[in-house]
Amino acid sequence: MSSMPAGVSRPMRTTRGRILFTGERLSARVAWYAPGSRMPAHTHDCHQVSLLLAGTLAERGKGEEVRLGVPAVGVKPAGLAHANDYGPAGALVLGIDLPGDLDLPRAIGLAPDWRWRTRPASPLLGQGGALLSVLAAGASAPDAVESQAWELLAAMAGCADRRGGTPPRWVARACERLQEEAVPLAWLAAEQGVHPVYFARGFARWVGCPPSVFRVRAQLQRGLAQVAAGVPLSAAALHAGFADQAHFSRIARHHCGVAPARLRALLA
Repeated sequence: MSSMPAGVSRPMRTTRGRILFTGERLSARVAWYAPGSRMPAHTHDCHQVSLLLAGTLAERGKGEEVRLGVPAVGVKPAGLAHANDYGPAGALVLGIDLPGDLDLPRAIGLAPDWRWRTRPASPLLGQGGALLSVLAAGASAPDAVESQAWELLAAMAGCADRRGGTPPRWVARACERLQEEAVPLAWLAAEQGVHPVYFARGFARWVGCPPSVFRVRAQLQRGLAQVAAGVPLSAAALHAGFADQAHFSRIARHHCGVAPARLRALLA
């Protein structure tokens, strides 16, 4: 059996993270990348499978670039040179590292190519949050944790790619507005000059989730950035547009599996 690879080839440190589990065949980690942070081109000597739970991310590899503003599943084979830009919201990532000599297609059905899949189904996101919750608690048996991680990887293998084609310009404008503030959706539809029903249907078709879900995730991203910067939880909640700290915590647990206070402790 191969030994677990060491990980990263020492790019500039722009993240706070922690390895939460190390098993015989995989390890799992959580990382927070600060808003505006970047990582120059670098490689890993392990396969990396990543779940973008919250935030924004641009990644360049093989002469191409992908920009993400919604939860996504990424696969980076060992040795792939890539660079990252974490945008204005920062990014919360749950990562699973696998030995570089593992046959990805045979082991878990993942093609050994660089790719981000931008339409993970809600059950898969729920599995990711559940795994992070278990990892954060640190109370489960190693065999149970590893089994849960393999189940998540199996679900990731069936994740769909983004819709083909180019979305209408109003979709990108609407996303930008929602990332800035929690605008009422009827107002936002009027700003873009489209009927609210057409707005909701078109937004979901191109973005992969209803605009109300995108808006809540954008609020969560703003709140997590404040928490990571050391802002008190109650102030971070209000800054992000939540009613109070309890509301912020419920949303974070629902989308990420852990409350902001626990996440802050993990990344301290």
